Amino acid sequence: DTVMYSGNQASYSLILSATSTAIVDRRAGGNGTDQLVDIELLDFDTGISEGAFDLQQFAGAASLSEEQFESFIELYIAYFNRAPDAVGLNFWGTAFANGTTLEKIATLFIDQDEIRATYPASQSNADFVTAVYNNVLGRIPDQAGFDFWVGVLDAGARGQDQFILSVLQSVQEGSPDREYLDSKIDVGAYFAVHKGMSDVSNASASMALFDGTQAGIDTAVSAIDDFYADALDPSNGEFLMQVLGVLDDPFAVL
Repeated sequence: DTVMYSGNQASYSLILSATSTAIVDRRAGGNGTDQLVDIELLDFDTGISEGAFDLQQFAGAASLSEEQFESFIELYIAYFNRAPDAVGLNFWGTAFANGTTLEKIATLFIDQDEIRATYPASQSNADFVTAVYNNVLGRIPDQAGFDFWVGVLDAGARGQDQFILSVLQSVQEGSPDREYLDSKIDVGAYFAVHKGMSDVSNASASMALFDGTQAGIDTAVSAIDDFYADALDPSNGEFLMQVLGVLDDPFAVL
């Protein structure tokens, strides 16, 4: 159940869908394209992590519905305050597909070093609520919402891990907040799902360009296209994990 490949894992693209799994060697004269059936492990001369790459931990996100996938991408963006990285997104998406709830994932997310750099544990609840509104919704909280959520956190009725999830779940369809979040989902999915990239610095830079306007979306998409061109390089690019058939590409050129 293991396939061994020559070369660096960063020279390959893994293409996932609900019905198939393929791996492409981007090197000229390399190993070409393989369709993988009943394969568990991919072993490369040089991998992106120690040991073989376990498809069982990463290939499940393609089985999610469009609504499930978007809700999970939204969660990822809100907690990490950047576009998702494809490797991380597919790892946690697979856990979600296998039954780990959004509430559990939120708890596992909140104390990661990267997230605590954005939301320090030493923050007051008032500062935390303000930071979440700014990062998730792109605005300062309205006074009523601010007072309510600070009161909830001060009373211990909800922890910081579940608060961000609660804010996401409270966003109303058709509202400016919903439009803002949907645009962030589109940008994040373009980076990690459609292009399959995982460089965290580029993920942060891409989302930082989005300012809630169409011009901001266009700038972010242009930057992602440039990052993708570099990522495709068979010698100096990166391991790509693209998921097909779940989300439509909103920026596809027709």
